[in-house]
Amino acid sequence: MSYKNLIQGPVIPIPTPFNKDESVDFDGVESYVKFLSDAGIPAVMSTVGTSRYNLLSWDEMYKMNEVVAKACGENTQSIVTNPTTGGLYNTIKFGKHAQNIGADYFLVFFPERHYGEENTYQYFKKLTDALDIKILIHEMPMRNGLGGGTVQYSLELLERLFKLDNIVGVKEEALDAEYSNKLVEKFADDILIIGAGGGMSRYLYRDFERGAKAFLGGIGGFIPQIELDFYNAITNGDPTKAKDIVENIELKYFEKVVPFGWHPSLKVALSLKDLMQPFERTPMKQFPNDEIEEMKNIFKSFNWL
Repeated sequence: MSYKNLIQGPVIPIPTPFNKDESVDFDGVESYVKFLSDAGIPAVMSTVGTSRYNLLSWDEMYKMNEVVAKACGENTQSIVTNPTTGGLYNTIKFGKHAQNIGADYFLVFFPERHYGEENTYQYFKKLTDALDIKILIHEMPMRNGLGGGTVQYSLELLERLFKLDNIVGVKEEALDAEYSNKLVEKFADDILIIGAGGGMSRYLYRDFERGAKAFLGGIGGFIPQIELDFYNAITNGDPTKAKDIVENIELKYFEKVVPFGWHPSLKVALSLKDLMQPFERTPMKQFPNDEIEEMKNIFKSFNWL
């Protein structure tokens, strides 16, 4: 069975909105997810990075996952995740909670160092035995518990994992272009691959040609139509339009804002579009006023204000 068409198009990660006192603005989560869903975004995701899960308590993560899942309209699928800490028992608890709230997918981050492929395989095997929800592997380098550095999921290990009943794909974040190319080439016809890092540009120049159907959005978080126009262009045989969106909008925007830090600049971008409050939780960078003014000028240069 092929899972590659389960999600097609941009997947938008959800930054956690905060109030001025740094408490989580759950009403803001709900309204933002509904905005993306109403705009036609096919899938949204709570993830360990963009969603600031390293800054949240587990109770806040449960609530965040629940709000994200329940705010999606009928044409938007929800992906929710587990924390980066805690053992298998805790991951199972988050997975069962994901089932109970009606989430469509459970994104699983392996929360330990790499002590051999069999150890990693058994973690996911026991997890799939305990859960019924569709599972995505948060595929990124693991710390090496046997000698320092990092270890990628080998293609052989992934092949074993994809044979488990309810593992349907990966959020691919290997940070290694050569490895990522091999992964997409080997598995894109059979599993759901959500390519992270690079957004539309990476999807245009690499993943689409190899058969991947989904990618993690960037600009689409605050202007969904740009991301949807890009995907429609590339799938309807208009690579010129797709390339124009990438090179004259996305890459030029990234060039201007990445020096500020992508994650904090995304929160400011959302606030400039009145989609979310601009506040962060310490120690995430809170934009100073002078940089906010620079962000406003960047937006004006793209006619987004």
